[in-house]
Amino acid sequence: MTYEKGAEIAAGKTKIIFGVADQPSLVIVANKNDITAFDDPTFTKKFATKGGYSTVTTCQVFELLRKAGVPVAFKEQASETEFVAERCEMIPLEVVARRYAVGSYLKRHPELERKKGEQPYRFHRLVVELFLKTTGGRLKIGEKTIIEGLSHVVDGVEKTLDDPLITNPEGELWHLFDPKKPAWDSGANLDKTVPMAKIVADANMIEEIINITRKTFLVLEGTWQTLGYRLIDFKIEFGITVTGEVVIADVIDNDSWRLRDAGWNELSKQAFRDGEELSEVEKKYGLVASLTEKFRVPQQAIVLWRGSDKDNFPETPIALKNSGNIEVVKVTLSGHKSPQTSLSKLEEILGEYPDGGVILVKVGGSNGLGPILAARTSWTVVAIPAALKNFPDDIWSNTRMPSSVPLLVACSDGNAFMAALNILGQKNPIAYAERQQAIEELDE
Repeated sequence: MTYEKGAEIAAGKTKIIFGVADQPSLVIVANKNDITAFDDPTFTKKFATKGGYSTVTTCQVFELLRKAGVPVAFKEQASETEFVAERCEMIPLEVVARRYAVGSYLKRHPELERKKGEQPYRFHRLVVELFLKTTGGRLKIGEKTIIEGLSHVVDGVEKTLDDPLITNPEGELWHLFDPKKPAWDSGANLDKTVPMAKIVADANMIEEIINITRKTFLVLEGTWQTLGYRLIDFKIEFGITVTGEVVIADVIDNDSWRLRDAGWNELSKQAFRDGEELSEVEKKYGLVASLTEKFRVPQQAIVLWRGSDKDNFPETPIALKNSGNIEVVKVTLSGHKSPQTSLSKLEEILGEYPDGGVILVKVGGSNGLGPILAARTSWTVVAIPAALKNFPDDIWSNTRMPSSVPLLVACSDGNAFMAALNILGQKNPIAYAERQQAIEELDE
């Protein structure tokens, strides 16, 4: 679809926002070739491919998130350096999710600092933080000044401070702290507050923002892991559409996160902050953009295979509700009574799902089906003894396997489904996000 560019709405350090003629609910986001650092104009540089690489990365990321059911403002790519999005009223918050303790987080938590050469401290449960988005120590919405005069002392000199940390984002009155000082530092508390109601509707919206952030990070983390890379942290922004929906707005590109390879080498904008040559930074942006073009949700299967119509699976496995693009295949065939037919059916299924799958076998009585399937496929086969409660000796026909028959056993449907998602999640970012979030919430 073609879009006629309208008047310029806003311009920032790295992008320009235009209206769309005759479509007031849409905007065109144009990425510039500028790369910035430290909120200091003297550090701003340019390279000719920056806008293109940022656009590719953002569009591929948002396409993936949309498939995962994450609400995004993004509509489609419009040109090499532009994309179309829903017009939003931006929420003046920067939302940061962290898997590892790096950067400014270590300034606030020096106890987590690691020795040079050691991997950074990893959070089992994703850390999500909110920062008030300010410019020049001030936040103005429309004609209203929400807060001003934010400053801190650096090396004995008082300087303007931006993007303070909100220490109680679900409280009615937000307390603002220096984002680079530990809480015990006498200068950490800025002695400034902002009523939540001046920024968002209520605490429910904050909870929604945090939940969307968690899912977004986990989907991207799972995706990068399939390619052999580590998502360290990211920063995103939200907006409210003309219909009142809270969505991820702005961009998610190589400026938005820290991304490292298997050897912990930095591939993101952090490399520019660290002083790498601009030509090397450009190569890294190109690599990341090309990698995002490999983002995909695989087509996989969980096979619910029972020996007879008496061996029942739950109607709708709870664990499969939000696991993208995983098809549930149901088969009823006995390994003892129909071995050849069972193996023919297995070959048919293997040919239909090149991205792989997991077979859950539920059998009452002696389990001949599970071992037959496990010996004939590299897919994981998990046996669920159907009558274990009444016939505990059935367990032995599921566990005493000869060589080259790698049959696994789960004694409950729920654990079998979760194990299947764990396995498929190694290639499927949506399945990974579903399981990882459930795992992290166990410690809540």
